[in-house]
Amino acid sequence: MATQKQPIYTDDAPVLRPGVYTPAIVANGFVFVSGVLGADPVTKEMVPGTVIDRFHQIMKNLSAVLKQAGSNIESTVDVTVFLDNIDNADVLSAPYLTYWGDVKPART
Repeated sequence: MATQKQPIYTDDAPVLRPGVYTPAIVANGFVFVSGVLGADPVTKEMVPGTVIDRFHQIMKNLSAVLKQAGSNIESTVDVTVFLDNIDNADVLSAPYLTYWGDVKPART
């Protein structure tokens, strides 16, 4: 039996390469989200400022995609974080923890 897949799009999160990927897909009750960047949804430019400023924009974009899919940040079970500078791992730990409830998602 074929899996039903529902593509998810929202104007509240940027798609930087339209036609190349879907921001998210709902399948079998799960939401699969593509990589999310710290870009402004309107200008599609990376937000200015620090790595923390970009991180908060990433979380806004992620929240918008999840909301459009009928989900939310608190339902997240797995997160993969890509850093261009490993020194930012410590810098991002405190703001990262503010987005999750008592049960943190698995993280790579």
